[in-house]
Amino acid sequence: MQAQPQSAPVPNPMEGKIDAVLAEFGGDARAAIGALLYNREELLRDADRAISLGFLRGKFSEGARPVRESE
Repeated sequence: MQAQPQSAPVPNPMEGKIDAVLAEFGGDARAAIGALLYNREELLRDADRAISLGFLRGKFSEGARPVRESE
């Protein structure tokens, strides 16, 4: 019985981006995660500020995401 040739693993396109973020913080994973979480919160605050006036006046669908308060 012949051994089946193994296919090469499919490269994950995020690996390079993950490596770049870690390199930016000198390999400190906690600092990198902290910065990513901070950036995420900033993006959510920007999105909340960019909502329509109709949304602000209460003319929005049920189940809409509430506006986040600054921490």
